[in-house]
Amino acid sequence: MEQNKLEGLRLTILTRFLMLVVFGLLLVTRVPWPESGYYLLFIAAFGLVGWMQLYFGKMGYPRVATIALMFDAVILTYMMLGPNPWVNPEWPTATLYKFSGWRYMFVFLAAATIGHSWRVILAFGAWMAFVWLVAAGMISKYGVKIPEITQQLQEALDSAVLARVLDPNRIFWSARIADAVVLALVATILAVNAWRRNKLVLAQTELARERSNLSRHFAPSMVELMANRDKPFGEIRTQNVVIIFADIVGFTTFAERVGPHEAIRLLRHFHEQMESIIFRHEGTLDKFLGDGVMASFGTPQTREDDSERALLCVKDILDVDLPHGLTISVGAHRGEVVLGDVGSERRLEFATIGDTVNVAARLEAATRQANVRAFVSDSCIKETTAIEPFTHTGPIELRGRKEPLNVWQVE
Repeated sequence: MEQNKLEGLRLTILTRFLMLVVFGLLLVTRVPWPESGYYLLFIAAFGLVGWMQLYFGKMGYPRVATIALMFDAVILTYMMLGPNPWVNPEWPTATLYKFSGWRYMFVFLAAATIGHSWRVILAFGAWMAFVWLVAAGMISKYGVKIPEITQQLQEALDSAVLARVLDPNRIFWSARIADAVVLALVATILAVNAWRRNKLVLAQTELARERSNLSRHFAPSMVELMANRDKPFGEIRTQNVVIIFADIVGFTTFAERVGPHEAIRLLRHFHEQMESIIFRHEGTLDKFLGDGVMASFGTPQTREDDSERALLCVKDILDVDLPHGLTISVGAHRGEVVLGDVGSERRLEFATIGDTVNVAARLEAATRQANVRAFVSDSCIKETTAIEPFTHTGPIELRGRKEPLNVWQVE
């Protein structure tokens, strides 16, 4: 959001400078010298105000940048209605309203919508309307008047109403109030549009956050596929996947010996290594389990090479070099699991459950008794030709299972 605001502010200032260049060319071609030189000074002032907005916005002072924006209304109103010292026209000050170029206010108001929030746009429009009415009051009270023109019009015209409308000494407060109301209405419309745009940016930010959360669980190559799916994860389904459990052998004893700080430092190193390896082989990081990790291959979508990638992942996990002489044990099993969301409406988690998960966890636990580094079930091996460095162990008994399971091991 901060990057979007700063980029919008840069675009606003760029638009402002292009706009000022166009205004300068119009002045030079339409207004004779030296009158045009006087207005070119105001264009330079607008450029300075734009630079101030960008500078304070980049420095982290958005309120100061907003205050600088408010100077636009003051400078623009004075430029249009204030007397030009280089030219001495012989007409009443109120006449300037008829040739003031009031429409240019809408250009500045529209330019502000590019990089400012809807609140700033609404405040800017209200401020412009207020300054416009204040200027009308100042001219009405202190402006130059030529009463003879009013008298001559009344004598020359048969209609008193027409004479009053054409009177160059009159401010026409009803018209000035209408000007302010139109400015406020346009600012409101632009503010509503900016509010909708802000909601869209927030929605995009939320999508980016959701994809970031997905990337914590799934391989980056799978995030885009999952983000574009129409069917929700809540749909319960079964499919064949490979489940991997990896655990640090002897971590509990190590943590008691070295203390909490060193233990946490080791866990962070271990988790970073596991995340990198699992995602490198395009697997899913289901969860961290303290000093262990659970990963799956075939979620959320199965692929023909799930077992191949899972075994390559097991090899890389076993190659991780942990400090203090600690090692990692691994258990892997392929089978049918149930996938779906679990939890409550306020807190959901994408879960992988079933006997396959339990078997993989018990295979990892069985490595300690057998004094091996990894046990991989035969259901994983038979789906791939990459069997090195796995050697056939044969059937082993697992807690909670009646039938022995044929496994392969890494010494």
